[in-house]
Amino acid sequence: MSLLSNLAKLSLQPIRSIHQTIPNASSVFMKRQKKIDPEVAKQREARRRKRLEKEIRQMQKHSKKPKPVDELTLDVKSAKNIEERRRPPTELSLEQVDERAVALKDYSRSRQALQREDDAWIRGAIESQRKALSELKKLSPTLYTAAVQPAPNDLPLTIQGPSLTPPIKNYVAPDGDYIDTTRNWAA
Repeated sequence: MSLLSNLAKLSLQPIRSIHQTIPNASSVFMKRQKKIDPEVAKQREARRRKRLEKEIRQMQKHSKKPKPVDELTLDVKSAKNIEERRRPPTELSLEQVDERAVALKDYSRSRQALQREDDAWIRGAIESQRKALSELKKLSPTLYTAAVQPAPNDLPLTIQGPSLTPPIKNYVAPDGDYIDTTRNWAA
């Protein structure tokens, strides 16, 4: 009877589903807190605050400066003789401007005419091919099916190596070293 009464008591007690343990103060991984003089703690906190304020001021001061672009920076050698390297702007006369505009229009017209000729030639070739195939289909359907099949030697296709390399057996990939090469612009 005592077993049944014990089971009845167990079912009435609330079940705890979370088990929590208090960390042991003498654990190997716990750092022991050192007793610090309040004055020393205040000085450290003041130094830390001053350093943070200085960094914030520096960031605000340099935040408006754009990042330098390497292509736009000028080396010292070129900076010394920059006046020698500077060219005066070329001023074209009205006749030269007109000549250039006419030349550009003539060039555009010649390119357009050449493009039209190429288009007409390609369309004519396609139309004649279509007519020849329709006549061949009327004459001999077997020859037509043979003519429609793609020729294997028409396209010179060269493929080197497998498209998917099979894995090497028992290969252990080395852990790669990551070297961060990001440039730091903070002063």
